[in-house]
Amino acid sequence: MHQVSVCGRFFLSFILCGASACCAADTEFTVLAYNVENLFDLDGIAIYQDYIQDEPDDPFSYGRRKLLTKLQNIAAVLKTVNAGLGPELILFQELEADFTPQSSVEDLATFLDQHRALSVAQMLTSDWRPEYAGLPAQAWLLKALSDAGLVGYSVTVSPSKGVDAGIAHTNALFSRFPIQEVQRHALRQARDILEVTLVVAAHPLTVYVNHWKSGASSPSSEPIRAQNAKVLRALIDARLAADPMADIIIGGDLNSHYNQSILYPGVETGINDVLGSQGNELAIREPSGIDLYNLWFELPPEQRYSEVWRGRRGSLMHLLVTRGLYDQSGVSYVDGSFTPLIIPRLNADLLGRPLKWRFASETGGGATDHFPVAARFTVRSGRAGQFVALENPSVGDDALDFELPLGYQTGMQLPLRDAADLAQLADAELGPFVGRLYRVEARVLKVRPMTLEVAGERWSGYAPDPAVYAQLQEIKGAKSPTAMVVTLGIRKGKRQFVVEGLE
Repeated sequence: MHQVSVCGRFFLSFILCGASACCAADTEFTVLAYNVENLFDLDGIAIYQDYIQDEPDDPFSYGRRKLLTKLQNIAAVLKTVNAGLGPELILFQELEADFTPQSSVEDLATFLDQHRALSVAQMLTSDWRPEYAGLPAQAWLLKALSDAGLVGYSVTVSPSKGVDAGIAHTNALFSRFPIQEVQRHALRQARDILEVTLVVAAHPLTVYVNHWKSGASSPSSEPIRAQNAKVLRALIDARLAADPMADIIIGGDLNSHYNQSILYPGVETGINDVLGSQGNELAIREPSGIDLYNLWFELPPEQRYSEVWRGRRGSLMHLLVTRGLYDQSGVSYVDGSFTPLIIPRLNADLLGRPLKWRFASETGGGATDHFPVAARFTVRSGRAGQFVALENPSVGDDALDFELPLGYQTGMQLPLRDAADLAQLADAELGPFVGRLYRVEARVLKVRPMTLEVAGERWSGYAPDPAVYAQLQEIKGAKSPTAMVVTLGIRKGKRQFVVEGLE
């Protein structure tokens, strides 16, 4: 269903309602794809320099308190789903691959039982033990979710290929449904695809967890994503050859926009040209030809985003479905239920941009640079091949040929706090405030390097938008302060105000 209202921009009400009357039957469940942005463990072995060691005297290095912040923020986001119970299926990206397998946790259920007397916060602070350093990211994450009341998950994860392979992350599936079969498929310069078949109310459901080669805005890396897509396409083809009505969900971070082939004409794109992602909801009912529907087409074009990069919206996170999820038998997609999870002040700023992870202070701050995407599914007992009726089905003819901007515009009415008091905070206290929007009364003392005066304190400044930079040049040296909307940022360990615009 192609929605025409704006109710989906932040969070659709039926996903929040969980077991309340606004949801349908008990057979309904939520599938969510979530790139958690570098959820690294504490073993000190990491491909990314920022995560290699914990330096207590440096408030900007990775350590136990930062891991705790990440875990708590992930759990808080997931608790907004299903009235606090969380999704039934979670497709995770960017858990760190475990580079110390000698300390891996083979039985996560036993691990939870052994540590039931301690919270994850206690384990990472007052009750820390040296042996905890070797615990893999998935163990920490499962423990944090359990502490938050998000329970009942079985975990499937791809093993590390070793540091020399240069692949820092792995994919994982957290499932409340029985896992019948797991296969892992290697990709070129990307994380293994997880192919997992589950049993949902006695019906098979196959889920593919993906994280393709990065660089969506770089056509030079598209051939690698095309190879990633060919591997996935072959797996799907094999399933559909055996059963054209197989129930299949493809999800994760494909590092490709839903309209990649339109944005980059003349380039063979992995997502559109190879995989076959498209937006005609009825076309996949045909017994041959098109067989995948991208759920981004459930939303109006302005709502199709899970990232904001350089001021423009992107749609790198995906959920795609096969025709079997539209018939009356087995697992079925709940029409119109797809949405990104955009939760102001939790994982989004007041403009609807992701609060990406920041290393600032002892605790760090922010959530991730990707919004999760979620959809509802149900189980039907009708006839296979008999399709459900759709209201206002998408025809897929409204894909944009440009990336929509998203940023502050003069005159916007936002409930902003004043930033003057931030000057009183020590560096170790900045984490919860970095990346958030504020209002300031500031004088522009210099533009190279940009220096602002706020309540008698000097601040480094930065204006990424050339138009805003030009406005600041015009008011440089003015005796009276000007009202500005800013984001608190950190650059090279120094605090600064990123000027979003003038009020």
